[in-house]
Amino acid sequence: MDLLVTSTSTIARMTAHQAFTITDVRVFDGRRVVDATHVRVAGGRVDALGNAAIVRAGDALVDGRGGTLLPGLIDAHVHLMPGCTRLAAAFGVTTLIDQFSKPEVIEPERAAVDASSRGTGPVRADMRTSGIGATAPNGHPTLAYAPFPYVTGPADAEPFVQERLAEGATHLKVIYDDGSGRMLDIPPLDVPTVEALVQAAHRHGLPVVAHVSTAAGAVTVARCGVDVLAHVPFDRMTDGEVRDVARTGVALIATLSIADGFPNRQGVMPLLAEPELAARLTPRWRRVLTAQARRWMPPSPPDGAAARDNTIALLESGVRVLAGTDAPNPGLVFGASLHRELRHLVRAGLRPVEALTAATGAAAEVFGLTDRGRLDVGARADLVLVEGDPTADITATQSVRHTWVAGRPVEPETYAGSPDERDGLAWLRENTEKILSGIREMWPGIPAPEDVTRDDGELLGRIVPTAGGWQATTPFGAPLGDVTTREEALDILHKTGLSVLAEPWWVLTLDDARWREAVLVEVRPGRVRLRWTDPMADQPPSGEWFSLDDVELSREPYPV
Repeated sequence: MDLLVTSTSTIARMTAHQAFTITDVRVFDGRRVVDATHVRVAGGRVDALGNAAIVRAGDALVDGRGGTLLPGLIDAHVHLMPGCTRLAAAFGVTTLIDQFSKPEVIEPERAAVDASSRGTGPVRADMRTSGIGATAPNGHPTLAYAPFPYVTGPADAEPFVQERLAEGATHLKVIYDDGSGRMLDIPPLDVPTVEALVQAAHRHGLPVVAHVSTAAGAVTVARCGVDVLAHVPFDRMTDGEVRDVARTGVALIATLSIADGFPNRQGVMPLLAEPELAARLTPRWRRVLTAQARRWMPPSPPDGAAARDNTIALLESGVRVLAGTDAPNPGLVFGASLHRELRHLVRAGLRPVEALTAATGAAAEVFGLTDRGRLDVGARADLVLVEGDPTADITATQSVRHTWVAGRPVEPETYAGSPDERDGLAWLRENTEKILSGIREMWPGIPAPEDVTRDDGELLGRIVPTAGGWQATTPFGAPLGDVTTREEALDILHKTGLSVLAEPWWVLTLDDARWREAVLVEVRPGRVRLRWTDPMADQPPSGEWFSLDDVELSREPYPV
């Protein structure tokens, strides 16, 4: 007798090797909607597509009514961090293509993915990586990744590629960027070195992805023979530049989601303005995005219009466009942001079907992933079932109903509070501070957070530059008053910095989701000791320690 399963929890209890059939569903195969209503999965592979006749005795049946089944989504441009493959899978992204990471991040994540593929541990997206990218000494992205090996000239090309192969690289990343697209001055590789790297990579069967930020740079690397542009140029391309790039046969990862690194007019990060995606984010990630919206930024963030125009111009000239996010840059979250990227692509002028192909069939084809990106018999059962019809309304991809990686169901609710989440956010915080420290060293005039102390050295709190001014905060980061001028923020701290710590605070523990009143018994870097004011609360007499990653504190009362 067939078993009808509909809920995520029921699907998760299916045995790892149990065959199942998704029924009464619209099927997008990676290029188009096909004439099939049922898809059968057995042994982690797509076994059959057709109608109800493909169902076999003993199959679990997954109700697909009202939904669309897609190949698992592929993000063609990320930079790895701990736990990212698990987070991506929670949003229907089943393959990540890394475009520059170091072995200390790659190896643990690869080991976790390998364990997942053997049926051990939580289900994760699969991954491919370039390993360390090829760049000039002190070139981009030294701020984020130093120390790492540089390429000093054409003679370094072959040994550099050999080293990446030894690290398990599946493609080569080349950085050709002098910073002019971002009003910077950084040393780039020269053209003979780029050509030597491309030739060495191709001798070993590796495709080459090139980071550029300008139209002129895109033309140069395309002529050098690279296979993929890692970004669409940020400045508007001329018709001649579009033709020059298109005739080389290069593919493009648009990364239009970079625009999501800046808050909207309401001061909210764009990802948090998408109800379906925001609800699926964990409280800790929502808090990260909220903090990023308040960070200091230049007064005129980019509007992305030139990048969108370039994307559609290149597509119409025959360039294959792929979907990629550049996560975890500010405003971007693994998995979630790919849905925003699809929306950006459609806004740029792609039809919804073309955007879906950019995140499935086209991405798999360009990176040689012959076993995925298409819903064909024999393909890996990397699948995502979404509500509605994303071939008509691309935002339907945001309503993920179920995801499978090689036939194993993803349990998105298990990520919150897991070591993967904690380790990932700790890495992100450390890496962000490293980048900010480097930026401040290079440009001392950029505003930076400042500790504020009393005459006796007692820490009162901090004043933090934001998008709209300066914010006075407690030592543990809770806002005090409104965003204002630097002088007014200093005045707030001197008047209320310590006295406010003695007042009751409202506390939200992220694993409990209840606001409760507490007093601060002790405050230390990265943690606080709290004692609940509720006399019936079960707690030690001296209170309880909490990591600041696990709590939000506010002076304003919230209903319990």
